[in-house]
Amino acid sequence: MATAELQGAQPPGKVPHYVNGRFEQFLRDDEISGVVIDGRSRGRIDEQLVGDGRLTFKVQLTGAGQYQFNDAPASEIAGECLVIAHQPLGVVKRQIILDDTEERSVTLFLPRLDNGRIAGFDDEAREVRAASAFLAQRLLFRRYQLPRAAALCAAEILDARRSPWTQERFKRAKIDELTCLLLDFFISQFNHPDNHGLTEREVRRVQQVRAIIAEHLDRPLGVAELARAVGTNRTRLNTAFRAYYGETIGQALQKERMESARFLLGEDTLSISEIAERCGYGHLSNFSLAYKAYFGMSPSVARGSTA
Repeated sequence: MATAELQGAQPPGKVPHYVNGRFEQFLRDDEISGVVIDGRSRGRIDEQLVGDGRLTFKVQLTGAGQYQFNDAPASEIAGECLVIAHQPLGVVKRQIILDDTEERSVTLFLPRLDNGRIAGFDDEAREVRAASAFLAQRLLFRRYQLPRAAALCAAEILDARRSPWTQERFKRAKIDELTCLLLDFFISQFNHPDNHGLTEREVRRVQQVRAIIAEHLDRPLGVAELARAVGTNRTRLNTAFRAYYGETIGQALQKERMESARFLLGEDTLSISEIAERCGYGHLSNFSLAYKAYFGMSPSVARGSTA
C-alpha cells in the first residue's frame, strides 16, 4: 500500500462534548480516516449509530464499552484488544460507555468507495477478493488478541511527544504503518492455498460457516444446522470445509472457543465460570479439561499468569 498524506480536514462528524481529554481526528488522501482517543468519558454515553458500510479497525489499549447491533445479543469489549467491525448500510449500532471510563485507542475507518471496493484494498489478489466478498452486506464485529506490533505502533501514536516540525510527519508515518499492519492481519485470514479444488460458491459457503461458528460460540450449531444455513448437505460441507481450511468443523470450533477463552481470561470482567458459558461449555469442569488439553495449563493458572 502506498504511503498516504494526512489531510488537515476532519472526517464527517463533530468532536463529542462527552470526551474529556484528547480526541484527534485525521483524514488521509486515500479516504481512510480515523480518530485517536486518550481521555475519559464525561457522563454516561448511550447512542445509536447507523451503519454506512465502513470497515473499522479499533486498536484499544484501555477502555470498555457495550455494543449491540439491531436485535443481536450485546457484546462487551474491555481492556487491550483489536476490534474489527463492518457495519452494513442501515444497520443500527447501540454503544454504551459508562461515566469516567478511561480510553486509549486508535481507530481506522475504511469507507466503501464509489466503485464498490473498500479503501485500502489496493490489488486484486485472491485473498483480497475473498475478503471483499465476505464483507458484502455482512455484519462483522469480532474481538481479537491485539498483535504486539499493532499495540506498539498505537502506543507510539498516542504517546508521541516531538517538536512541532516533526510531530505531524512522525504521526503520518506511524498511521501508515498501523494501517498496513491491520490490513495485513485482516487479509491474512483469507490467505488459503489455491489447490483446494472448490468452486467460488463452495468457498463462500465455508467462509460463511466459519463466521457462523465464531458468532455462536455460546450455543454452537451442529454440522447439519450449519449445512442447512448455507444451503448444502453435511457431507459436502464437511469435505469442502476441510479442503479449504485444512481442519474439520469440530477442530475449527475448538480453536475459536479456546482462543476466545484465552483472550477473556486476560480480562478481569468475567469469572472463569462465565467465560466457560460464553465459550459454550455448560459445566466448568468440562471447560477446564478442554482448556488444559489445548494449552497445557488450567484456566485458573492461565489467568494467574496474565495478572
